[in-house]
Amino acid sequence: MRSRVAVTVSVLACCFFLLAAAEAAPQKELNLLCWVSYEERSMLEPFEKKYNVHVKYKTFVSDDQMYALLGSSKHQYDVVTLGPEYVEKLHKIGRLAPLNAADYDFKDYIKPFQKFPLCWFDGKLYAVIDGYGANALLYNTNHLTAKDVETYDILWSPKVKGKVGIWDWYLPTMGTLSSALGNNPRPTDLSQQKFQVLDQKLMKLRPQVAAIFGSPSELTTAVANDQVWIVPGCGEWISAIVREQGKPVDWAVPKQGGQMWIEALSIPNDAPHPDVAKLYVQWMQTPEAQKLKSERKAYNCNVPNKKAYDLMSKAHKDALKVHNEEEAIKLIDKLAVRRLPSQQPETTWQDAWQKFKAAP
Repeated sequence: MRSRVAVTVSVLACCFFLLAAAEAAPQKELNLLCWVSYEERSMLEPFEKKYNVHVKYKTFVSDDQMYALLGSSKHQYDVVTLGPEYVEKLHKIGRLAPLNAADYDFKDYIKPFQKFPLCWFDGKLYAVIDGYGANALLYNTNHLTAKDVETYDILWSPKVKGKVGIWDWYLPTMGTLSSALGNNPRPTDLSQQKFQVLDQKLMKLRPQVAAIFGSPSELTTAVANDQVWIVPGCGEWISAIVREQGKPVDWAVPKQGGQMWIEALSIPNDAPHPDVAKLYVQWMQTPEAQKLKSERKAYNCNVPNKKAYDLMSKAHKDALKVHNEEEAIKLIDKLAVRRLPSQQPETTWQDAWQKFKAAP
C-alpha cells in the first residue's frame, strides 16, 4: 500500500513539474510591420496560441508608408507585408533576407503563384504571396448596371458626377486609369507622351469626385452609406464586405482590363526573431490562415492556396467571384500585375497625384 502511495505521489509530482515547466516556457515574440487588417484578432490569435507567440505590430495603409517605416528602422521588424512591386525596391537596398524556398509549401497554390517572378531575384526567394485582388471598378447596383461598367468611360459620365470615390494612394487609381487608356499589360510602363495623356485624364476626373479617402475603412463606410456610387482601383476587397452588410454593391473588370494587387510576406535582413518570422510565414500559407485572411473585417481578398476555398461559404466565394482554381486563373488573366512606374521617377507620378488631390 505504501509503495502505491509513493508511486502516486511521484506521478503527481512529475505531472505538476511538467505543467509548471510548460507554464513557465518563455513566450516568443514577433514584430510585424503590416497592412491594416493583419492586426485583427481573428488573424493573430490562432497563430499566437499555436506557437506561444506574442505579436506586436505597426500598421500602414500604403506601401509608400511601409517603405518609409522599414527604411528608417533597424533590428525592429521580423516580418513585413508588402506588394511584390516593392520587393525589388527593398531588395535593391539590401533590406530583405533571402528565404529558403524548401521551408515554404507552395504545392496547393494556384499555378500562377507557385513561383511568382516578382518574388524571386537571382534564383533566390524573397517574398511569399498570401493574398491578391483586383484594382478595377466597384459600383452601386441601385444606381448603375453591369452594362454601365463594361468600360471605364462611366467614370466621366454626368450620371456619376459627385459620386466617384477615391482611395488616397496614387498607384491603384492611376494604374487603373492607365488600363482604361489601353495601356495593359504594363499600365505603369509609359512613355512620357502616354504619361501626359494619363495625367490629363486624371485631372478630368477630379470634378466627378465626391471625396478622397485616407484608408480602406473610410472608403468602405462611404460605399456602404451611399456617399459614393463608383470607385476606380477597387474590387472584391471592399465589395465583399459591403455586400455582407446587405448593401447593393458589386464589382467588375471592364473590357480594358484591370490591375492585380498582391500582398506578400518578407523577412527583413535584420529581423530580431527570424525563426519566429519563418513560423509566421509558414502559418499564413495554410488553408486555415488563408481563409481567415480572405474574410478580414478591414478588407477581403482572394488567396493563392486553392484549398482555402473549401473552407469558405458560398456567399463569400460569390462575392470574390472565385470558387476554384479555374475561376481564379480566369480572373488573373484579366489583370495586369501592378508594378511601380518604370519610365518616369516614382516622384513624377506622386506629384501628379498631389496635383489631382489639390485641384478644386
